[in-house]
Parts: sequence; C-alpha cells; structure tokens
Amino acid sequence: MNYTGSLTEYENMKLGLSRIRNFLKAVGNPQNRLRYIHIAGTNGKGSTAHYLANILIENGYKTALYTSPHLIDIAERIKINGKDIKNKIFDSLFKKYLALAKKYKLSFFEYITAIALIYFAEQKVEIAVLETGLGGRFDATNIIENPLICIITSISLDHKDILGKTIKKIAFEKAGIIKKGTKTIVSNLSQDALSQIYKKTKPYIFSKNFKASDCLRTVKFQKFNYQAPDGSFIKNIKLRMLGSHQIQNACLAICASYLLKEKGFIINGGKVKKALLNTNIAARFDTRILKIKNKTIEFIIDGAHNEEAVEAFVKQWKERGCNSKNALFIFAMMKDKDYKKCISLLAPIMSSVVLPKLKSKRACSAQVLKKELVKFLPPSHIFTAPSVKAALKNIDKADIAAAVGSFYLAGEVYNLLKEFKCNTI
Repeated sequence: MNYTGSLTEYENMKLGLSRIRNFLKAVGNPQNRLRYIHIAGTNGKGSTAHYLANILIENGYKTALYTSPHLIDIAERIKINGKDIKNKIFDSLFKKYLALAKKYKLSFFEYITAIALIYFAEQKVEIAVLETGLGGRFDATNIIENPLICIITSISLDHKDILGKTIKKIAFEKAGIIKKGTKTIVSNLSQDALSQIYKKTKPYIFSKNFKASDCLRTVKFQKFNYQAPDGSFIKNIKLRMLGSHQIQNACLAICASYLLKEKGFIINGGKVKKALLNTNIAARFDTRILKIKNKTIEFIIDGAHNEEAVEAFVKQWKERGCNSKNALFIFAMMKDKDYKKCISLLAPIMSSVVLPKLKSKRACSAQVLKKELVKFLPPSHIFTAPSVKAALKNIDKADIAAAVGSFYLAGEVYNLLKEFKCNTI
C-alpha cells in the first residue's frame, strides 16, 4: 500500500499544531488519555527512547514507543512492549481516518503521529515514550500536554532552513517541548543551547547533575558506572551499543527512569541494567560479517546523517582500529543535509567510495556528491552505482566496508542483507 499518497512528510510543510489539534479533537482527543516522556534532540533521541522504553518494559509497564524514521517497514515507528504495530492494524487505522486527515490537511508525519496516539490510547498503555520528528515547538508530537519528563539529547546545526541557522535558535525550537513544571533532562549541551533551556526550566544536566564513570570499552561492549543526581550509584552497567555517545544516551534514560519514581513508578536497578544490556538498535555502528565471493568482510551500517552524527561515527571507527584498513564506503545523503561538511569528515578514513542511487526523492545525486569527493579522493577511487544492490557487490574489493550517511541508505541495505551470508559480530 502507498501510505504517503497525497500526504508529504516534510516537503511544503507549514509549521504549526492547529491541523493535528483539530484532527485529534475530531476523534475525541485520544492523546489526553495517556502519560508521556517526550524526547527531542538533533542526535541520540532514538537511542535514548529505546533505552528508556526497554527499562520501563523490563520493570513491568505496558510501554508505547514512537520513533522515526523507519528503516524497512513503517510499522517500526509504532511499538508497544517492543513489538511493532501489526500491519493489518496499521492499514485499518490508516484507511479509517485518511479522509479526515486530508480534510485537515495533515502532513504524512502528522498523520502517522496521530495514528500512533490513537493506537496507544486504544491499547491503554501505561506510558508512552515519544521521539520528536523535527525540532520540538511545532513538531506534531508536541500536541501532548504535561509530559511526565522531557529529555533533550543533543543540539547541533541540522534542518537549518526550518529550525534556524544558529544553535540558540535551534535550541529554542527544541526547548518548545518543555511544559511548565515538567522535569527536564539534557545532555552536556553548549552554553548557547543551555541559555534557551534555562528560559523554560532548570534542567538536570549530564556530567553535572548525573554522570558516567569508570568507562571501559571493548570491541563487543562497553561498561560504566552511573551516578544519580542524589549521589547514589548503579555499578557495572553494560551496553552492546558502542561509542561514548551511547553511554551518555543511556545515562539520560536511566536518569529519566529514576525521576519517574517520584511519580509513583517502581524502578529496579537490576532490571535497568538488564534492559540496557539487551538494547540493540539497527543502524548505530551495526557491525556485520558478510561473505561475498568467498571473501569475509567486516561491514558496518550506520545512519549518521549530519555533522554531529558523522563525527561520532568517525570517532568510533578510529577507536575500533578500523582506520588502518583498506576501507570501502557506500555513501549517500539527503540533499537538505550538509553533505560537504560530512564528506570532509569522512574522506580521511575512506580508501574508496561507491555512490548508489537511492529510492528516496530527497537523496542527493551521485554526481553532486562525486563533485565534492574529488576534492579529497582520486577520481579512480570514486564509483557510482545504479542501486544499493549494485553497490553492495563492490565491497569484496576491500578489507572493511561501511554504509553511512542516511537512514534511507541503511534501510535499503538491511532489506538486501538477506541475499548475503551475514552474521552479527
């Protein structure tokens, strides 16, 4: 089924909450029957949302999770207790309210958000973890009132044409999710970003009010101790998710779960540790072993799609010792991203690169990316491919390979992995 139809995700989007507010009012305001944790940020909000949802599930709460974008199936965006909404149910809800969505001129994202809220209310979840799609103040998820806790994971320059061209302006938009009296948790933000947060609330700040210490990283996991705002510790927390940024994301989730105790939630430290250990999210430095043409290749899939995310990817790449290997990259980005800056960050770790044509209309053309890449790599090391499938056939030429630059690229890669002999490292 073509879900988008006459609805578009961001193109020609008009800021404001009046459309989704009027739509939800027409269906009985289901969003008002739920309790929420609301998460905004440039990067890290998806990982933080998954960590937190898993903590709540492990502690026995019927927990909803709403994230975006999806990688393969749109049902990935809407989960209860870790399970995607059934396609049959999603199709039914989509068809049922589509005429009304068109009447109120909802964008695609607004409509999917509304469907999620309707579904969560129907299923009587005990708490819903909502990730914003874009910004915060006018994001469709901000239709909710009085969230239990707000989290802002990071703030950097992204979606500048919509959110603003400075950190202060972007922070102002993301701080728009903060409601009066709502406890707010933030990552280690810049002073420009914090200045906007402080206008709304006094937040709990990572590395100031709560911390990670004694961090240990290996190829397969990382371990740390968590210190809570009251000075208490949870020791020997293990993550399968790699990278120092994931430790920060996990700490944001832990802090939120413990603040929920003040709202009457029962949170057990041992169950928190178990939930975090078992959290593993696709396209976050996801390392696979592929067998292609009788050759074994280490293949890393990462959805890093802006400067901050690419910096984190490069840092993790170097920490893993990948930098000394003959590395082939499959690379693609959306045309509304700062691809020039991202290429400058990635080029030093690239030996060669393949630029596939993506299915998304938002994708930057291979020719445009190649024009930028030739500033850093010899033309003979830059290839184009008519599809992601064709690009994957080239990775046997390297010692290690990576697909990076877009969640859309990651999604197409995952859809094709079943055609290869593949194991998780």
